[in-house]
Amino acid sequence: MSPAPPAHRSADPAGEALGSTADLAAAAAAEFGNATRGLAQAYQELSDLYRGGGATPDDSRLTQRHVQAYLAARMPATLAVDRAVFDAVVRRRPEWRPASVLDLGAGPGTATWAAAEAFPGLQHAALVEQASAMIDAGRRLAARSASAAVRAATWHRASVAAPPAEPAELVVASFVLGELPDDTLGATVDRWWDLTRGELVVVEPGTPAGFARLRRVRDRLIAAGATITAPCPSDAACPMSGDDWCHFAARVTRSGVHRAVKGGELGFEDEKFAYVSASRQAPAHAPARVLRAPQIRPGHIRLTVCEAPELREAVVAKSRKDAFRWARKAHWGDEVPPGTLKDDRGPR
Repeated sequence: MSPAPPAHRSADPAGEALGSTADLAAAAAAEFGNATRGLAQAYQELSDLYRGGGATPDDSRLTQRHVQAYLAARMPATLAVDRAVFDAVVRRRPEWRPASVLDLGAGPGTATWAAAEAFPGLQHAALVEQASAMIDAGRRLAARSASAAVRAATWHRASVAAPPAEPAELVVASFVLGELPDDTLGATVDRWWDLTRGELVVVEPGTPAGFARLRRVRDRLIAAGATITAPCPSDAACPMSGDDWCHFAARVTRSGVHRAVKGGELGFEDEKFAYVSASRQAPAHAPARVLRAPQIRPGHIRLTVCEAPELREAVVAKSRKDAFRWARKAHWGDEVPPGTLKDDRGPR
């Protein structure tokens, strides 16, 4: 589901303004340089905290090394996911041109960079973050963006549970829900929705717990009058049941520093995520969406798809040339073109 990196101009970290999000890595590299000593330990401390449902440490505990470790090893995954999610929204609403974004729990502004790339008409960005060290780093990164909206962004040091009353056409909360106390989730999401003039995008880790939180958010937003732009093909009850959960994956390219900090050898990793984009606009559902990696078999391809009002298996036979041609190129998370799976129902 991760989109291919768009064309962009290269930039020296110490030189000209940066272009697309592909160049954000260069700006981040200027923050930590080539010195990786201590980054692995700092990253592990952050990782342990996040996995336990904790929020970014407060100013008394968040060190500069923590911020550098985040930029080196966590920001690339968040960026890849945010780009994939915004790509899904753009595919459903190609004519939508939001002029403003409110980035909740912004960290160093990762989602704002992704939004500026996905929506070039962005004119105003407001970012909400509690950690002043993250804000400082985010401002330094933003100063190197080619987007005027990113460079001139307004930063608020505040809690996402009580954001400033600054409505926006696009409101995004990327990897934030898990940091909220469970009994405050509903009221907090209500506040976010009140500030939303177009789309509210909420992203969580692609885990059963992350999906469970998103499912609560989805139900609450639909009850408040929202329609789900992506990934759901309808506003009906979610067909997931039992221990199953809806999630996707974004491919993340690892730099040398990234590998060193995380102790990895491969040049890439796949970040699992779940998301929902709720809208005040007219419904724009995809006909169906691929929820698992397609299984290629002799003479046919098997797909697990969410197609309102159910989750089902589809078998695309080679004899159906157009549908089979599409299925051979289909990926986990892709939309299904209208009419493609007609008469291809497999066992449920």
